[in-house]
Amino acid sequence: MSEEANPSDALSADVLDVIRSLVTAIRAVKLYPPNNPVYSQSVQKCRETLARFLETASEFRLGVQKSVFTYLHTPIGKDAQLNKAIAQDLFAKGIRDIVFCEGMTAKEMQDFFETLTLSTEEMAMKSGISSILWEKGVSNIKIIEAGLDEVITTKTDAGWAERKRAETPSVALDPSQAREKIAFSGRTLVLGDLMTDPAGFGAGMVALAKKTLGEHENVEDRLLALYQEAGRKIQAGHPDQSDTLFTGLAESALSLEEPYREALIAGKLYASVDSENVRGREDQIEEQVPNEYHEIVTGRFSNAWTAQQVAVLLKKSTGKKTAVPSPPPSSPDALSAEALPSDVSEIVRELAEYTPKEMEILKAMSGVGMESDIIEAAVSTLISLIPLVKNPRHAVPDDKEVALFAGVIRQLEDMQSYLLKKKDYDRASLITRVFHMPVEAEFKPRMMEALKKTASRTFINSTLADLRSCTKGSPEYVSAYSYLASMEREATEVLLELVAEETDKTARLALLDILKDVGKNQIAMMGERLSDDRWYFVRNIVSVLGETQGEQALIFLQRAAEHKNVKIREEVLKGLITIGGKKAAGLLAKFFKDRDPAIQSMAIRGFTEIKGISGGDAEHLVTFLEGRSLSKRDQQFTLEAIRALGKVGNPATGEFLKRYNRVRWWKSRQLQVELRVAAQRAMDEIKRRQVDGGPGKR
Repeated sequence: MSEEANPSDALSADVLDVIRSLVTAIRAVKLYPPNNPVYSQSVQKCRETLARFLETASEFRLGVQKSVFTYLHTPIGKDAQLNKAIAQDLFAKGIRDIVFCEGMTAKEMQDFFETLTLSTEEMAMKSGISSILWEKGVSNIKIIEAGLDEVITTKTDAGWAERKRAETPSVALDPSQAREKIAFSGRTLVLGDLMTDPAGFGAGMVALAKKTLGEHENVEDRLLALYQEAGRKIQAGHPDQSDTLFTGLAESALSLEEPYREALIAGKLYASVDSENVRGREDQIEEQVPNEYHEIVTGRFSNAWTAQQVAVLLKKSTGKKTAVPSPPPSSPDALSAEALPSDVSEIVRELAEYTPKEMEILKAMSGVGMESDIIEAAVSTLISLIPLVKNPRHAVPDDKEVALFAGVIRQLEDMQSYLLKKKDYDRASLITRVFHMPVEAEFKPRMMEALKKTASRTFINSTLADLRSCTKGSPEYVSAYSYLASMEREATEVLLELVAEETDKTARLALLDILKDVGKNQIAMMGERLSDDRWYFVRNIVSVLGETQGEQALIFLQRAAEHKNVKIREEVLKGLITIGGKKAAGLLAKFFKDRDPAIQSMAIRGFTEIKGISGGDAEHLVTFLEGRSLSKRDQQFTLEAIRALGKVGNPATGEFLKRYNRVRWWKSRQLQVELRVAAQRAMDEIKRRQVDGGPGKR
C-alpha cells in the first residue's frame, strides 16, 4: 500500500490478467464446493487466460513471497492487499514458485487446484505439494518448494507487544525533536514517546477518547478522530520526520487492546480504504463472485497487519474529516412539520382501490416467471447441500448428521413429487440421479429409501402413460423417457411385470419396445429372472436380450435354450439369429437335436439368416449331415440342411456334398435322387458365390 510509484506498473496487462484470474480461481476453490458453478467457471476462466498467455511464451512463473506475489522478481503491487491472504497461505505451505508450462491440460489444472485446497498438515503427510502432483501425473505444472534450511513460522499466538518489538523502526529522532511537545485535544504529545513507549501512548489515547466522548459518539469514532488529529499535527509541524513519527503512531495503534485495535484498524482505517476501492465498481462485483474485490465485500480474512501498512492507512485517514453523527431531536417539538396537500387522501384512496381487471393483471404479473425460477433455485440449493452435511472439520454426533441429511432428502422427495405432477421430468430426472450418488455408509439407508419411493410403480405407470401418449422423438417424449432412463434398473423391473400382465397385444408390444430401450443395459438383472415360472414373463426377457445384440446376452440365452416351453425356445432362436457371430452359431447348432420338429427346422434355416459368420462356420451343418440316416422321417431335415449349405458353404463344403452323387442300389432310389438333386443345386450355388463374392463369406 505504498504511496510511491508501483514497480508492478511496468508489467503487461496480460501478466496482470493471468495473476488476477489465478488468484480468483484459488479463492473460489477454497470458498465453494466442486459442484458449485462459481468453482468450475473460475477454474475454466483461469485455464483459458493461461492458455492465451502460453501461446506466446513457453512458461508462466509466479513467485510467492510472504505476503505478495511476484513475476520475474517484480512484486505485484496492484491488488496486493486483496491477494495478501492467498499469498500468505501458499507461502505457509512451503510454495515459493508456481510454473505453468506450455501443453498444460484441463485435468492437470483441475488436479492442481484440488491439491491447493489441502491443509498444510495434509500436504506434509504426503511429502509436499510437488509429490502429490507427481502422483496425479501432473507434468506441465511445476512447484518449487521451500528448502530444508528455510524455517517458516506463523505468529498466530504471538502478542502484539512481541510484534511491536520486532518491528521497531531503526530510525531515531533528533534529541531536540524527541523532547518537543505538541498540544492537541487537551493532551500533550511528546514526540519521543511514540518511539520509546508507543504502547503507553496508545493506552493514553484510549483513556483520552473515553474522557472526551461526545453524547452521540462511541469510543471507536472518538479514537479515530484523535489519531487523525495527531497525524495532522505531525504533518503540519514535522514534515521531514513524518515517516518515522507515523510509524510510531502506527505502533501505538497496534499496541491497543484487541477490541479497540480491531475496531480502529479493521473497522475504521481499512473500511475507509475499502469503500473507496469498491465505489463505482458495484457492477463488476455483482457480475462475478469471487473476484478481486470479494474479500472487501465479505470481510477480511487476516489481521496480520504491519506497522508500515497501518502507517500508510493513518496518513490517508489524516486528510479526511470524520463525520460526527447528528444527535436526534430531543423532543417532538423540535421536529419541523408541514401541512399535507388537501388532495393526498384522495390519491391514497385511488391507489388502494383496484378494478377487477387491474387485479387480474397484477396477479398475472406476479406469477410470470417466478414459479420455475424458485423451483430451480430450490432444487439446486438442496443438491449442493448433500455433500456438505458430512463435514470432517466439525465434530457433530452421527445421529444429528443423519437427521440433517434425512431432512435434505425429504425436501428433495417432496420437490420431486411436485415436479412429477407438473410433468417436469427434466428436473425430476436430476433429483433421481442425485439419489444414485455415493454417500457415507450411515446415509445409505435413507438414500435407498428415497430411491425406492422414486421408482414406485405409481410414478412409473404415470410416466409410461405420458410416454405412450407422446409422439416418439418429440421433446415431451424425450423428457419423459429421460426420467425412466435415470432409474433404468427400477424401471426395467416394473416394465417386465407390466408387459407380462398386459392382455392387449398392441399395448403389450408398445410396452415391450419401451422395455427394450430402457433395459438395454440391465442384461445381468434380466438374466437373473430367467428362472421365473411364468413362461410369458421369461419370453419377454429373452426377447429383450435378443435385441441387445451383445455377447453378454449369449450367456443367459444359453441358460434358457433348454426351457421346456417351446415358445421360449423360439424366442431364444430369434435372439441368437439377431445377435449373430460364431458363438451364436454354435448355440444355434445345439437346436438341431431339439425334440420339437419346428424348432429343428427353424434352427437349420437360421444358418441362412444369421450374420457375422463365414463358410467355416458351416461345419455345424456338415457335422449334422454326417450323422443322418436315409429315411423318410429324416428326409425333410436333411434336405433343409443341404439347401442351407448352398447358401453358407465354401469350396470344402462343395467337396463334401459330392457324396450325394452316388446312388446305392440297396437303398431307396427316390430318396437318394432327391438328395442328389438338392446337393447339385447347392454345389452350383456355392460355385456361383465364389465367382461373385469371394471365398464363402457373407
